[in-house]
Amino acid sequence: MPKFVWHLRGSIRLDSAHTNDVVLMRLERLLAQQQKTVVEHTYSILAFDNPLWRDLAGGNWRAMVIYDSGRFWIEERLNERRLRYDLRSLHGLVWCLFLASIACLFGLLVGGIIVGAKFAIGAFVWLYGMNILLAVIRVPLAVRRAVCRT
Repeated sequence: MPKFVWHLRGSIRLDSAHTNDVVLMRLERLLAQQQKTVVEHTYSILAFDNPLWRDLAGGNWRAMVIYDSGRFWIEERLNERRLRYDLRSLHGLVWCLFLASIACLFGLLVGGIIVGAKFAIGAFVWLYGMNILLAVIRVPLAVRRAVCRT
């Protein structure tokens, strides 16, 4: 299975007015709002690890709710600085596959293998696909809003 299914990667061009410390401090504040536990913070790297089962009860409104771990780093080139990120939703993917298999079993009982496959595909696309679609839109906006404000 290709990595893009459970990874969200991107980058944001950074303004030269903000130092790495300021950018990472703002990013750390965003992660705290998203209830993500920071596990690494260096001069140019910020990483979080927050298993999906740690906070099942609350916060489905958060932009990064589907992501269980991630890494942000600042890349400096000749005339440009970029904040790059790689977020992983492997736990969400596995959970949605499990729920899709339950939907498949239900479909098998109701109408056979074709109905089971339709139920499984429908459940997976709805559960995982909608979460990822929302995240692809909301996460870059949240990161940009947190990092690029003046």
